[in-house]
Amino acid sequence: MVVFTGVDKLPKGVFIEEHIANTGEPLQWLVERCGSRYHAFDNTRKDTEDNTQVPELMEKVEEMITDNQGWYFEVNELILLEEEQARRALEEERMRMEEHARQREQMIGGPPRELRLLLLGWKGVGKSSVGNTILGRRFFESGQETELCLRRQALVSGRRITIVDTPGWDWFSVRRTPKRIRQESQRGAALLRPGPHTLLLVLPVVSSLTARKRRTLLAHIETLFGDSACLHTMVLFSCGDWLGRTPIEEHILRGGRELQRLLEFCGNYYHVLDSKIPGKDRSVSVLLDKMEEMIRENGDKAFLPIQTEWLSEESSYSSDNTEPEDDCRGCQLQ
Repeated sequence: MVVFTGVDKLPKGVFIEEHIANTGEPLQWLVERCGSRYHAFDNTRKDTEDNTQVPELMEKVEEMITDNQGWYFEVNELILLEEEQARRALEEERMRMEEHARQREQMIGGPPRELRLLLLGWKGVGKSSVGNTILGRRFFESGQETELCLRRQALVSGRRITIVDTPGWDWFSVRRTPKRIRQESQRGAALLRPGPHTLLLVLPVVSSLTARKRRTLLAHIETLFGDSACLHTMVLFSCGDWLGRTPIEEHILRGGRELQRLLEFCGNYYHVLDSKIPGKDRSVSVLLDKMEEMIRENGDKAFLPIQTEWLSEESSYSSDNTEPEDDCRGCQLQ
């Protein structure tokens, strides 16, 4: 059964049946696949009011049970087994990351004196806000589309962090990303000479990841930075406040196979940030620990994705030192 929430947001006088008819074939197909069983909820109605929507829903549920002769739905045991295995793998990965963080100070060589990070991803995913959160100040202007790469630096948790913010890519196609935007992404790497330590792929937790979106992300990364880019890429989930108390591991498990395949491409390196709170030290410190672990696994070498001699740093570097507005970029739900 399909349950529609937020019916109170429909235009006045528009009923749910009219909404289904006008929305298009995909929604109609979904409703038909569910036996044309659906119910609508007005989220503004309180329990103290004359509220019949819950009893009506229960009646529809009982009618569906009667149609199914009292049989309940049984989940395929193979699916349950696969979910349990995925959950265990995520838990083992989390414990491994925590153990490496505890051992960081004991490892030979110690952390690098500088971390150079390149922010990458779709348009409107909150890259600028992520950069501000990591650096602890509003260095990058959020709330409007980034046109040129911008480099900023700050001392964070005892490290010198240099971040380059880049323009966003198209959500569904590399070809639909303008050539100048693709070149700006490459120039962003040139601004981090001799090369970025980490490519931070920003992904909002409020966005579902389809096969097409995943393929488009990977195509951008491999086309712009080469096949070895996966060794230096970490997924950074933005809009972490949307998770509430839900652990990021559980969100990944619920996110489906496409999200898990993306993380596998990145060596299962990921982190989540609440971009509304710049300078959230513990979360940022854990992120930097994960980056340093990835750098050690790459032989403590920076990533040099392309030949950058022909790129003019002056043409890409913005010297605008004005303070950005206080409003933050909101995450786009796609």
